[in-house]
Amino acid sequence: MKYETAERDGVTIVRVDEERATILQGVEEFKKALLDIIERGHINILVDMSKVEFADSSMLGALVSALKMLTRKRGDLKILGLKPPVRAIFELTRLYRVFEIFEAEEDAIASF
Repeated sequence: MKYETAERDGVTIVRVDEERATILQGVEEFKKALLDIIERGHINILVDMSKVEFADSSMLGALVSALKMLTRKRGDLKILGLKPPVRAIFELTRLYRVFEIFEAEEDAIASF
């Protein structure tokens, strides 16, 4: 799965560069990379999903795993830019109660 990372004001931004975030697109590798980023000491992470049109349960699981690890390290993971179909999945699974979700990057970064 394609993604890129950037740093801004002490926040690591992980931008998912795929329309589909599924097991077939390599979510397992993305999960390993995300956990590696956390292990290297980055504890404030913003996952930008603004290009994602569809996410399956493996992507949700990767995000939950990263959040659990960050919680143990006193960090946080927040979500940016959910398109309506992906937002519906977060609502259906009630993950909108677990993750803070933002529309604007500036608002998300300021919330850390």
